[in-house]
Amino acid sequence: MRKTLAKNRCLNNSLRLVAGLTFVLSAVLKYLSLESFDMYIYEHQLFGYILTETLTRCLIAAELCLGVFLVAGVFPRFTKYAMLGLLSAFTVYLLLLPYVFGIDDSNCHCFGEHITLNRWQSIVKNLVLIALLLPVNPALGWRFRWPKTAFAAVAALSLVAAFSINTPSYIDKALYGQRGTIDGELFRTTMLETEGGEAFLQGKQVVCFYSTSCRYCRKAAKKVHIAMQKEKISGERIKIVFWNTNHNKTTGNFFAKSDVPPLENVEIAAETFINITHGIMPVIAFVNDGSVVETHKYIELNEKQIKDFLSEK
Repeated sequence: MRKTLAKNRCLNNSLRLVAGLTFVLSAVLKYLSLESFDMYIYEHQLFGYILTETLTRCLIAAELCLGVFLVAGVFPRFTKYAMLGLLSAFTVYLLLLPYVFGIDDSNCHCFGEHITLNRWQSIVKNLVLIALLLPVNPALGWRFRWPKTAFAAVAALSLVAAFSINTPSYIDKALYGQRGTIDGELFRTTMLETEGGEAFLQGKQVVCFYSTSCRYCRKAAKKVHIAMQKEKISGERIKIVFWNTNHNKTTGNFFAKSDVPPLENVEIAAETFINITHGIMPVIAFVNDGSVVETHKYIELNEKQIKDFLSEK
């Protein structure tokens, strides 16, 4: 009897450890590639960017808490069924993904960018975790001595870490203001001297300063594209300034890798680009008849700012 109980307890604890540590790993790896995870969720076009940043961090904190709780034996019954509910919801989402959202499912960001799982691999992973959790007996195994204290401490620390180590753009903006400045006079004179640059000075334009080899610039391009779709902003109002490269090859690769359609763009000398942007990229400028009204780093830019600027009379 004792041997049987010991075997059951050992198996039970092993299942708890595997499932719990998988949740912890998932949370940590998502957080290590948080900007990509933010963009992946934002691409669904369900929420604005500010709400997206909040929800992704709350999800990561919840995954971390549940994983720690399962391993430590904090509220084991609640934890088990909360994890089963979360895994079931994720599985239903993955099954509906191509039919409801139509976005790229080559990486569902279960483990961020560090372990790539496509849609079907993610579904199998969820089903395996469900199979591991179902036989777990909350009554067996170790338990934390002060579950309420532990619950409050782990939940608080998870949320604080999620929102403070990599702060959402709206907190960052509130603390430090908008970062990224443009030399407006040099921008105007450069556009006047650049073929096709006059169009960048006519009326209200959102002008994006990108490098074709910068991965953050590709993320910025994707974010602006999603904002254009959500707010039905014409592509004629969004323009791009690249620093000079092999134009025909490299800018085409930039749009392809960013998964966005090409927009009107010009190239300028790298030294001039750096002087205009003070070495910051990507940076997005709101330009009205050639005058730079506002500048934004892509991380704090949201679709409402673009819409409000372009719609103002």
